[in-house]
Amino acid sequence: MESIAIISVTVHGAGLGQKLRHHFEADSNYEVHCFEKEGRASGDTAEFFSSMKPHMETWFKSYDKLLFIMATGIVVRMIAPYIKHKSEDPAVVVMDEQGHFAISLLSGHLGGANEWTADIAQFVGATPVITTATDVNGIPAPDVLARKLGFKVEDFSTLREVNSALVAGERVPYYIDDTLFFLHEYEAVAKAQGIELIRFNPHTVTGKATCETGGENAARVVITDLLLPFGPRTLVLRPPTMTVGIGCRRDTPKELILHAVNDSLANVNRSPKSVASAASVIVKADEVGLLAAVRELQWPIHFFTQEEMAPFIEASHIEESNFVKETIGVGNVCETTALLQAKSQTLLQKKTVYPQTTVAIAQVQSK
Repeated sequence: MESIAIISVTVHGAGLGQKLRHHFEADSNYEVHCFEKEGRASGDTAEFFSSMKPHMETWFKSYDKLLFIMATGIVVRMIAPYIKHKSEDPAVVVMDEQGHFAISLLSGHLGGANEWTADIAQFVGATPVITTATDVNGIPAPDVLARKLGFKVEDFSTLREVNSALVAGERVPYYIDDTLFFLHEYEAVAKAQGIELIRFNPHTVTGKATCETGGENAARVVITDLLLPFGPRTLVLRPPTMTVGIGCRRDTPKELILHAVNDSLANVNRSPKSVASAASVIVKADEVGLLAAVRELQWPIHFFTQEEMAPFIEASHIEESNFVKETIGVGNVCETTALLQAKSQTLLQKKTVYPQTTVAIAQVQSK
């Protein structure tokens, strides 16, 4: 579920914001909050502020989408200190209080601001203002596809170069690893965006050669979770294909966990950007080194209870350690939690023992 904040500073703006709140709340994919200036409220459900400045950092970091109904200059000055990177920033849209124009201001592609601007404009009868070069020229952009499919961008400098090539009229082919579990879903979404995905098999010489069509320096997009050698103008998009189950002893340092995880991913030749989530047992939920490691890797982590794990271990015939079972109540942490989180029965790496740490990697097979 995406979170939306609608911020207004005038009575007309507050009324327009409430109209949009009701519109978006009709969609169960959104949670919407209206913030209205004291003395200029709509009379509908809202939270109130006397000054935006003390709240801006919280709004910017807490919401997926921000709609400001006010002058663009105010918004630019207010959000400027908190802008980090297109991969982290929320979608920011600005609209005038009469609803004449909706402006995509920030995170147009990866944050979805361009598409959201068009939706807002269509609903209120406004003119959408979108200035991204690929959109202006009607060219499907790889970062839009990445957002729709939950992919991560491997290298943002390459993204800029590939988007520039598209705007310049270069032919930029899209290739997809035909071993990916959700291959058909990815192809369907890409087709709806006007993008043809060319399949290649990464385990064959022919497949590798296919991705080199046009020469090593040609601009291209490749979708894969594998670590493969490509040319300097190859934009790699990473689909979320794996979960990493982690077991560790009490007070295991972050560095040991990071080494174990990175070595495991290297063993299966997969990118850390294709890890959808880490997982462990609930008794590790306060483990400082583990929490620091996943935070550095920028992975979410889910902790399973022993009651969730025990029947799965039995049903899946997972080998258990008697020592671990006596200690925490279940005898296998990394394989069990990786498979539970992946909703899968497929391990890319079985339990592998490192100093004070165990790691298993599962293939995501359900959403």
